[in-house]
Amino acid sequence: MEIHYHPGKANVVVDALSRKSYANMALGFIMPHEFYEEFERLSLEIREHQKNDEKLQEIRELLKLGKAPHFREDEQGTLWYKNRICVPNVDSIRKLILSETHDTAYSIHSGSTKMYYDLKERFWCYGMKRAVAEYVAICDTYQHVKAEHQRPAGLLQPLKVLERKWEEITMDFIVGLPRTQKGYNSIWVVVDRLTRVAHFIPVNTTYSGAKLAELYISRIVCLHGMPKRIISDRGSQFTSRFWEQLHNSLDTKLRFSTAYRPQTDG
Repeated sequence: MEIHYHPGKANVVVDALSRKSYANMALGFIMPHEFYEEFERLSLEIREHQKNDEKLQEIRELLKLGKAPHFREDEQGTLWYKNRICVPNVDSIRKLILSETHDTAYSIHSGSTKMYYDLKERFWCYGMKRAVAEYVAICDTYQHVKAEHQRPAGLLQPLKVLERKWEEITMDFIVGLPRTQKGYNSIWVVVDRLTRVAHFIPVNTTYSGAKLAELYISRIVCLHGMPKRIISDRGSQFTSRFWEQLHNSLDTKLRFSTAYRPQTDG
């Protein structure tokens, strides 16, 4: 027997039995009778607690005024959003639904994205996506067995131990700050690797490489002289052609730290 790979997009005449929707339907027929009894009990409990949920009661009032599109009430008085039952803000109910969706043999500890879309087909509640992400994050089984799709990390290369002050410095930016009256919205941090002495220079994120070079010379070079090496992250400020030419003219080597590892910047 020989096995030949046939890509899914080329398999236009796919066997209907392999379709997920049919498989789910077949699974429903073989589930034990106790499953349906448990679901009926859950629906009844949801219906009773809906009456005490403030947000759901507000939706009911809007529904009476015709201002809650896509919401409806069935003949038993259960509130629905389209074809999804509205889950009240009750910890016991939410934990039961999350547990049944994630921990049972039918779900096999799926990831947060798949679990969210599975729940979204049948249930509606405030903050569902966040609740699912938090539940999956603390699942010990999922954290142990989930597949790792990243490439193996390389070996760390330690930086050389220094002997003189301000021989090698690191640079980084603190961004996302409120704008000051002088127009600054970020802080440029320059740290000596040996003594850990730091300078905090107010700057603006729109500063060009030429402007940063001017500040660098007036604030750092005038106090400590030129360092032999400057370690910085891979920000555009340090990779611009002008910045590199400036360092070449000053006989300073610009070395790049490991990407997405801010610890290297000091």
